[in-house]
Amino acid sequence: MNRNFIRATLAAAAGVALIVTEHARAQGSEELLLFSRQNFGLSSARSAGMGGAFTSLGADAAAMSINPAGIAMYGSGEVSVSPGLRITGRTADYGGPGGNISNNLGNTKANVGSFSMVYAGDNFAVGFGMNRMADFNGRSRAIGYGEAFSMGDMFVEQLYGVPSSTIGAPERDIYQAFYNYPPAMWGAIMGYQTALLDPVGGSDPQAYTMGNMIQRGTLLYPEWYRRTTGAINEYTISGGYNFRDVLYVGATLGIQDIYYDRYDTYSEMTSADNVGLHSMYYDQNLRMSGAGVNLKVGATVRPLPWLRIGVAYHSPTWINMSEEYDAAMTTYYTHPREGYNYGYSDTPILRNEYNLRTPSRLLAGISATIGTLGIVSVDYERAWYQHMKYTSDGYADVNAGIADTYTPSDVIRAGVEFQPLRSVFLRAGYGYSSSAYKGGEFKRYGEYQQWSGGIGYRNRVVNIDLAYVYGSAKQMPFKPFDYTAGDGYRVATDGTVYTEDKNHNVILTVAFKF
Repeated sequence: MNRNFIRATLAAAAGVALIVTEHARAQGSEELLLFSRQNFGLSSARSAGMGGAFTSLGADAAAMSINPAGIAMYGSGEVSVSPGLRITGRTADYGGPGGNISNNLGNTKANVGSFSMVYAGDNFAVGFGMNRMADFNGRSRAIGYGEAFSMGDMFVEQLYGVPSSTIGAPERDIYQAFYNYPPAMWGAIMGYQTALLDPVGGSDPQAYTMGNMIQRGTLLYPEWYRRTTGAINEYTISGGYNFRDVLYVGATLGIQDIYYDRYDTYSEMTSADNVGLHSMYYDQNLRMSGAGVNLKVGATVRPLPWLRIGVAYHSPTWINMSEEYDAAMTTYYTHPREGYNYGYSDTPILRNEYNLRTPSRLLAGISATIGTLGIVSVDYERAWYQHMKYTSDGYADVNAGIADTYTPSDVIRAGVEFQPLRSVFLRAGYGYSSSAYKGGEFKRYGEYQQWSGGIGYRNRVVNIDLAYVYGSAKQMPFKPFDYTAGDGYRVATDGTVYTEDKNHNVILTVAFKF
């Protein structure tokens, strides 16, 4: 069997499809894109308050993951920690001809954005720390009505020609059918085992029907629900050297801890006059965890006392990923079938392990100190998403889809720090990331913008900084199911799910100097 099981399961068994064919080709790469996009505005409060524009700045925990040359700017040792609170709101619309109910679900979760320990000598510094690079926590729900196709119609097409004797659930081995057929057919098998489908008697090849469960003309009321949890935390070992306060150089070994859990439910409810099926619930669970390693190098030059120019290179992150997938289906009947009011089926746990590579990044930044008033800083970043890759065997099709679907992304970050009083600092920042998708009509999907502000108090012993970051992004739309049979017959939802994320982050950093 091919190692690309779970990618096939999620894209085909669930029937989920992005709205355009060429993007659907790279369906299995969506998680890789998720792990490749990183936000430098989630770690320490000072960098977050300035929009993450820290490529030419330093003496902050975030510098280890942005430009490690910044660690050489520490004038003394420091220990810091940055607890935070993230409130995620996701608005989802089910855009179909029958209309939809717009839903906005929130999720609140506490976290640690960063911590660091730095020892600083006369002209060098070394440190260890952690920075949160991405946060996956959130919920979304899209509700539609008036659909003509059921997901069961897709299962009918998938099972055409499959003998019914091979997809039952015998008591001696209730998972036998799932081991006999590829995971792309598991949803259809559960549809048969829960009596959503019936075999057509005397058909050759074997055919299936939903005619006993959904009468012609019955309207369907679909709902799509998703809950995600997880994050990318990067542990850093950094070192930097200061050449006469003119040139700073540094390097970071980054070790990423990645975890991502996704729970999806697609459900359908029939109109009140239907006889047979009352409702169907299809649950899918994906659990992913991995570890990755990367290298960052950087330099900052100070040609004038008030001017700093920084550059940094981030290597790809090489990740070893493990994942598990399982699914369950429950159907409820309007009248008992063989003495039961419902049918239930679940799958065995499917496990997979593989390697992948994220894109490399190049960063450049410039900052200026304006007398005693404060600092203005601007960053530019470029990441080559078309070079993302699954490096294990069996992913040639997915990798080809990546090259066809994605393009380099440009990021602009800008921040200011104003000092109205001797030990008090006010900050503001903005960041924009262009879409990683090819095609002008899709550029608005995957774009990310964030606005931030903050305040800080600093003296010779302690630093206390507080920041607020607001970010928004529109995700690539998708259909809950979209399947084309071998004869070209297509079964798909009329509706398309449109999702927009709106995130609020509050970060507090406390640092003690020694």
